[in-house]
Amino acid sequence: MENKAQLKVMERLKQWVKQPQLLLGTIAVLLVAVVILGIVALQQEPAKGRVVALVNGDPITEKELFDAMFAQGGGEILDQLITRQLIVQEVNRLGVAVSEEDVDQEMEDIIEENFMGSEEDFLMVLEQYGIDLEAFRDDIRLNLQAYNIAMEQIDLTEEDGRNYFEDHRHLYDHPEEVEARHILVETEAEALEVVGLLEEGRDFADLAGEYSIDMSNKDDGGHLGFFARGRMVAEFEEAAFSLEIGQISDPIATEFGFHIIEVLNRREEEKADYEDVKDQVMEAMTEEQVTKVLNSLIPSLYEEAEIEYLF
Repeated sequence: MENKAQLKVMERLKQWVKQPQLLLGTIAVLLVAVVILGIVALQQEPAKGRVVALVNGDPITEKELFDAMFAQGGGEILDQLITRQLIVQEVNRLGVAVSEEDVDQEMEDIIEENFMGSEEDFLMVLEQYGIDLEAFRDDIRLNLQAYNIAMEQIDLTEEDGRNYFEDHRHLYDHPEEVEARHILVETEAEALEVVGLLEEGRDFADLAGEYSIDMSNKDDGGHLGFFARGRMVAEFEEAAFSLEIGQISDPIATEFGFHIIEVLNRREEEKADYEDVKDQVMEAMTEEQVTKVLNSLIPSLYEEAEIEYLF
């Protein structure tokens, strides 16, 4: 897998995290898992002084590596390990069980939603970062167990849902949107030249590929997709929302250069109905409440615990 593909996969993996601030086993810290494992290993045998690198013949030892890693975040990682252990202990105290079927389903959801269903990409990332699959499953299980602990304290009603919907209506209403494409050039003279070519009947997409300096979409005919107000710079937005479908603008000056815009389609504003989005509302409200419960639980676990720092 090439570097760009690896980065995309890692971004998908990180997006899965539901409670990144709470559990060490969430994906947010998979990126430092190798460091954690390194710290543990070095703590076990730091005195051996095994050489981990040579720089023009001069050695860097395991102990030097451990000291540097600990100085650059070891304390934070230790706190994450402590938090995880406190949650494990609370799960065991309460006897919270999660079935293997639930773990399997969550794993499938992660792969489907973040890796487009590619188990191969998912396993490749785990291997690349030295993450054992069973350890990953254990962390999924712990996430689900913590979620279940929180759910025991949550009792949401229909009235709660309707109130949440009214308070967050902007998240469910569909704003007015336009679908557009553009050609971006550096000077007004170039823009006028492109306009002239369009008036002669030249194809918009062909001219975007030939003239546009917007590298993100020039090879796609300058296509920008649908967007609502507030997404583009003011001058561009004003022009795009004032055009009719199929209409092409005069050159529009912005901080990026000069744009020729064509509107391809429009979607009118649409107010959401609670019954249509009820499931989404309840899911969002539940996740919000779970976060609140766990954010409250963890400080209390720290207060009740006896923690000794032996370094």
